[in-house]
Amino acid sequence: MPAPDPLAVCEAAARAGGAVLLDWVGRFRATAKGPKDLVTEADFASQREIRRIIAAAFPDHGFVGEEADAGVAQPPPGAEGHSGSGTRWIVDPLDGTTNYVHGFPAWCVSIALACGDEILAATIFDPLRGECFTARAGGGASLDGEPIRTAPVRVPGGALAALSFPPQVAADAPAVADFLRILPHVHSVRRTGSTALNLAWLACGRLHTFWARRIACWDAAAGFLIVREAGGAVGGFTSAAVPLDDPAFIAASTPDLLEATRAILAG
Repeated sequence: MPAPDPLAVCEAAARAGGAVLLDWVGRFRATAKGPKDLVTEADFASQREIRRIIAAAFPDHGFVGEEADAGVAQPPPGAEGHSGSGTRWIVDPLDGTTNYVHGFPAWCVSIALACGDEILAATIFDPLRGECFTARAGGGASLDGEPIRTAPVRVPGGALAALSFPPQVAADAPAVADFLRILPHVHSVRRTGSTALNLAWLACGRLHTFWARRIACWDAAAGFLIVREAGGAVGGFTSAAVPLDDPAFIAASTPDLLEATRAILAG
């Protein structure tokens, strides 16, 4: 019997997780993981279904999900073991939980298969729009089975930028300083509340540049591969490398726009 196709399993798991989230709409309770950081029964139910599908196909693979299993919290971004090691699935069962809780239509499921820092397969599924973004390392990126490419935007003045704020934002926070630095240079700025959707929309040309100084591996891993396979660029704030254990990054439609964004954010 041939081995399961990782991308097919990735997409099936993401779609199944999305179906769980839709089923929970209107009947979940939200609780706080931290100040302004919410979680619902739907997050846990989606992750359980995703894990069940992946484990059935690849029982020997590791699994790194946002929601804690058996009450054990995941290490924070930048901590050793945050994304694990070896071959493992990196899963956000509901990216954009605050949006989900408030009925704001920007949330999704994000799943990536990685070996070390190399991402092999990825899916971001938007259940409300029925849009499924996928990528395989070396195989290009697709939206609902059709190839996608980033937009040919090379200068900030033509860019629609997205930005990310942490759950708690002080007036003097780096995220606020970044916003003030970038605002005069780009066409306009958006904040969706979903890192995964920002990256998916960048990959298909709806957005052009996006960054996050502190983010979790499960928010970004799938989007990194989808952006790169769509022809976009992903890099760090001071170097090209973006380790999954500490995925501070800038993503852009083109390498030129990434470099320009990096220079602006450097002040």
